[in-house]
Amino acid sequence: MKSFSIIGAGKVGVSLGLALVSKGLRLKYISDCNPDAARQAKKIIKMGKMTQDNRLATQAAEISFICVPDGLIRKVVRELSELDLDGHYIFHTSGAVTSRVLRPLSRQGAVVASFHPIQTFATTCPDPDIFRGIFFSLEGDEKAIELGQSLAGKLQSGVILISPANKPLYHLACSMASNFMVVLLAEVKNLFELLGLDEKACLEVIYPLLSRTLLNVKELGCEQSLTGPVLRGDLKTVKEHLRALSAQPDLEKLYRLMSLEALKVAEKRGLSVSKVKALKHLLVQK
Repeated sequence: MKSFSIIGAGKVGVSLGLALVSKGLRLKYISDCNPDAARQAKKIIKMGKMTQDNRLATQAAEISFICVPDGLIRKVVRELSELDLDGHYIFHTSGAVTSRVLRPLSRQGAVVASFHPIQTFATTCPDPDIFRGIFFSLEGDEKAIELGQSLAGKLQSGVILISPANKPLYHLACSMASNFMVVLLAEVKNLFELLGLDEKACLEVIYPLLSRTLLNVKELGCEQSLTGPVLRGDLKTVKEHLRALSAQPDLEKLYRLMSLEALKVAEKRGLSVSKVKALKHLLVQK
C-alpha cells in the first residue's frame, strides 16, 4: 500500500485524497496554511494528520500531490528544494503549469510529473467518484508517468500523455470546453429570464436539449451534430435572431461570431454557395 500526502486542502486536493483513500492508499498528511481547511479535509477524508509544514508532509509519504493554486506551486517547490527526496514521487495537479516547475525537486532525487484531472470541481461537497470515467493528463519523468497511469487506473480514469510545450494549448481546450460553456449558458439563462422563467425553470427546460446535444457529439462527432438555422441556410430566422439581439450589442457580436463558425460547418455539410454567401453577408455586416 503506497502512502501519500496532500499539499493544499482545496477542492481538488480533498477530492483526490478522498478518492485515493477509498482505493486503499494511506494518507499521511494534509498540509495547508489554513488550519481550518486542513481540519475540514481530515474530517471529510477520515485519515491523515494535519500540518502547516509542507516539508514534513512530503518527507513522511512516498507520494506527494501539490494541489495549491497555480501561483503558489513555485513557493511550495522552494520550500521543498533543500530536502533529500530520493525515492519520493511528487506530482502537481495544475492543468496550466508544466512539470518543469518541479525540476528543483528532481535535482534532490524526486521523480516528478504533472497529474491534471480533466474535470470541474465546483461543488463544495467532495465526491470520491468524481474521477471515475474521466481522464488525467500526464507529463514529466517516465517513472512518474508510469505511477500516474497506475493511480489513474485505480480511480477508473483514463490517461492522455502530453508534452510540456503543448500544455498551454491543452489547458486552453479544457478551459473553453468547461468555462465557456458555462458563460454561454449564462447568456441563455438571461434570454429565458426575458420570457419570465427563472434560472431553475430555464435549466429544467434546456437540460434535455443539452444532454441530447452532448450525446449526439459523442456518437456522431461535432460536425454531424450541428443543427439549426445556419445549417439549413435559413436567412429569415437568422435575421429574426439578430433583430431580437439588437438591444444587446455584446451578445449580438457573440451570436455573429458563433454563427460564422457554424457557417463553416454548414458549408462542409453541403449548404449551397448562394446561401453561404447570403448568410455571410448578413453576419459580417455592421
